[in-house]
Formats: sequence, structure tokens, C-alpha cells
Amino acid sequence: MADDPNQKPPVEIIPSVPGSISAIASAHAPFLYFENAGAFGILNGVIRITLDAQRIFPAEGESVAIDRVVVAHLRMNIPAAMSLKAAIEGALLLAAPGPTETKN
Repeated sequence: MADDPNQKPPVEIIPSVPGSISAIASAHAPFLYFENAGAFGILNGVIRITLDAQRIFPAEGESVAIDRVVVAHLRMNIPAAMSLKAAIEGALLLAAPGPTETKN
């Protein structure tokens, strides 16, 4: 079967606008999954957070081994940390159960 000579390769066509967020190449941005923010601190005004997750894999016999592995080192200034905190608090608010329909 011959390839279609008119077929265009998949490309993100998202214009970059000065002063706004650009989504160009955002398809290659990593997704971070973590289960714990195991360590945090501040050094010279830079917030530092280490994210980790649990791994499970086969071990000798029929047992399994579990360990934790660092998946990301976050570094940000204080305004960025405040923005991240606000985003997390907003997402948690969205995840909270709504009011019940029970009547007195």
C-alpha cells in the first residue's frame, strides 16, 4: 500500500501570542504523578519540593518488593509557589463533596 503523498504530519498549530501563555509544544510537557511531597525547603528564596511515588515489582519467590522513588524536583520562586498553592486549593475545592439535599 503506497503512502498518501498529500498526508500532512501531525503538528500543533497553536499561535503564540505575546503576553499570554503559549501552548506550542505542550504535547511534550511531562505529566507528573506522585504520591507524596516527601521533602521541602527554601534556599536563597527558591522553594524546593521533592515529589516521590511508590514502585512495586516482583521479588524472590511469590513476594513483591516495594520502594519509593523520586519522580520530580520542583523549584520555584515564592509567587510561583503561591500560585501553585492556590491552584491546588482550588482543585481540592472542586473535588469536595457538594451540599446534600437532606431537609430538616
